[in-house]
Amino acid sequence: MQQDDDEDIGGFLSAIQARSGVIIATVGLIAWVALLWFMFADVL
Repeated sequence: MQQDDDEDIGGFLSAIQARSGVIIATVGLIAWVALLWFMFADVL
């Protein structure tokens, strides 16, 4: 059986993992837009 502290830590880690996916996706999208901007800024 798990203690209450373990459940709190597990919930905290799962929350961080869920938010890190959103953060990674946001950073990736910004980097992709920046890449397109630097590649095609002269054309646009």
